[in-house]
Amino acid sequence: MKKIGLAGFGFIGSFLYERLKNNKKIQVDAVWDPISEKTAALDRHLVCKDLEDLGSRSLDLIVEVAHADVVRNLWPLMKSGADLMIASMTCLSDPEFRHRMERDAGQTGQQIFLPHGAVLGLDGLRDGRSLLTSVSITTTKHPESLGITDRKIEKPEVVFTGTTLEACRTFPRNVNVHAAVALAGVGFEATQSTVIADPHTKKMHHYIEVRGRGLNWNLEIESFSAGVVTGSYTPESLYQSLVSVLTRDNGFCII
Repeated sequence: MKKIGLAGFGFIGSFLYERLKNNKKIQVDAVWDPISEKTAALDRHLVCKDLEDLGSRSLDLIVEVAHADVVRNLWPLMKSGADLMIASMTCLSDPEFRHRMERDAGQTGQQIFLPHGAVLGLDGLRDGRSLLTSVSITTTKHPESLGITDRKIEKPEVVFTGTTLEACRTFPRNVNVHAAVALAGVGFEATQSTVIADPHTKKMHHYIEVRGRGLNWNLEIESFSAGVVTGSYTPESLYQSLVSVLTRDNGFCII
């Protein structure tokens, strides 16, 4: 039986917890969330009082489903040797932190998993990165899904255009797809991001253009909003990713 911990118990964290209840190979053995009311109904032995408590538990994998800052604070506290799966990939737009994680993992043998989440085609970007000449991604979401609450947007509006590095700093909770594309492809500074706020949409739409030597790809991904900032596909995708890394069965394996 593999034991996992959840760093975050919002929409995705609670989804994973419920989804794993009947899994005979994986069990949730620790849960942390900064808002104690979210974990109030859980068995007390599961609830961690802080991130240090979570990081010291004997676990096979910790799944971060909270915020980019949680990854930065949690990683130095992971003393038990557990592997880490990161949902908030915007944290990796900080090159110093990303390199520190790589260095630490090389020394400890810990694995850091980056699930594809709401985006498809990352394997193609990764495999073809030496051929790529340009990558751009345009995301359209409802203003609330982008955390825009200080003003009213009445029609579709481009609220950001620039490098993915700057997009991650501007929308650290909302452009994890952009971070994933940058990590798989040409990097945060070379990838171009556009973010559109559309008050009339109930969908999360991503359009990725990839150009390179001998290739020309246009990827379009669309899902309906399930949480405030999360699409309906993302939680199930994340669940399947953690099952894949923890329980590899014999036979055919799609990679």
